[in-house]
Amino acid sequence: MAFQIVLATNNSEPNRMMKDVTDVLTISGTLKADTSIIDPVIMVECDLTQVRNVNYMRINAFNRRYFVNNIRSLRNGLVEFTCHVDVLSTYANEILQNKGIVRKQENDWNLYLNDGTLRTYQYSKVVTKKFPNGFPTGVDLVMAVAGPSNLGS
Repeated sequence: MAFQIVLATNNSEPNRMMKDVTDVLTISGTLKADTSIIDPVIMVECDLTQVRNVNYMRINAFNRRYFVNNIRSLRNGLVEFTCHVDVLSTYANEILQNKGIVRKQENDWNLYLNDGTLRTYQYSKVVTKKFPNGFPTGVDLVMAVAGPSNLGS
């Protein structure tokens, strides 16, 4: 079964949902026997020099976008692409239509929520030590030590 493939160059980070993609070539391809729709191996009749900069593809028949992991020349004029589905770009519309409420909680801090804040804890025990050689002038320094509060004075 042959289907249309849009071979492209992805200029964005792999973990971005909306990618900056430059189309290189639209061509017909066939699936290699015993392959999956998630990690397809696709054969295309073209010259290897035409696709040497390709790292991304769209297959509208599958409604999916793929990262190209490997390009291999099988013989003169036959090229094999090993791919992996780009889930973020494939399902970008569905992901963007989801709604959710995100809020910050003062007492239930979530390490997995990157909100640009850094939470620190302060204990009542403060120990001041004099450094024998002092500090250079004109430089502000802060030293923080992590550990249990029962450290010796």
